[in-house]
Amino acid sequence: MLASTSLPSSTQTKILLINPNSTTSMTSAAAKALIGLENFSSSQVDQFTAPSAAPAEITSFTTEILSAAASIHNLIPLLQQYDGFLVACFSEHPLVEMLREHTDKPVVGIMEASLVHATILGHRFGIVTTNKEWELLLAKSVRNMALDRRCGGIKAINISPASLELAGQDIVNVAMSKAAIELVEKNGCDVIVLGCAGMSGLESTVQQAVITMGSKVAVIDAVVAGYEILLGLVAVQKRGRQQVM
Repeated sequence: MLASTSLPSSTQTKILLINPNSTTSMTSAAAKALIGLENFSSSQVDQFTAPSAAPAEITSFTTEILSAAASIHNLIPLLQQYDGFLVACFSEHPLVEMLREHTDKPVVGIMEASLVHATILGHRFGIVTTNKEWELLLAKSVRNMALDRRCGGIKAINISPASLELAGQDIVNVAMSKAAIELVEKNGCDVIVLGCAGMSGLESTVQQAVITMGSKVAVIDAVVAGYEILLGLVAVQKRGRQQVM
C-alpha cells in the first residue's frame, strides 16, 4: 500500500520509505520521524506498507523472509518512479539485496546505515532492540558487517515491535531508557542505536535518560540515519550522471 508524506514536486528527490511488515501504523511512525528534519523539504517521501499477506511484525529470520516474499512483486513495478529506496526494518533484511538486484538506484537498509553512522560518531555503540530473539540475530548481523569489535552490546526491552504502541508510551520509555543506561554504564557505549523502526521518534526520550548520567552519548534514530545517508547517495548518483551527460 502506498501513501505520501509530502507534496510532489518535479525538482524534489523522490524517496520510497518501505515498511516490509503489514502494520501501517509502523510505517506512519517511521515517516513522522522524518518530517521535522531540515532537509525533508528537499524530498518527496512516499510510504509503502507490505500487503496483508506479510507478517504484522518482524521478529525472526522466518518473518524477514516471509515479509520480503510478500513485498517484492509489489515493489518491482515502482522502481522507475523513485530515486532511492529506504527499507525500514532494523535487520539484514533480504529485501535490501532483492531490490538491489533489480535496480542500480540506491537501496539502503536502516540497520546498515545506522551502524555505519554509529562508528563515525563514537568508539563503541550499543543497540536497544525489541524482543529477546533479536539479540542473537543482531549479534550475527554485526559480525557479518565486521563491526563486532565496535559493538558494546545489544539489549532487548522485551516488548515486541507490534506491542510498542499497545504497551503504553510510559512503559516503553522506561524500558528503553533503562536499556540505554545499562549499555552506557556497564558496557561503556558512547553511541546508542534505536534498533527498530517502531522506535523511530523516541530518540529524545533516550537522549534525556543518558544526559541525566552526565555522559556524552550520541543517540541514533535508525530511520533518520538511513534517510540522510540515502539522500547523500542519491545526490552523488545524480551528479555522476550529469557529468557523464
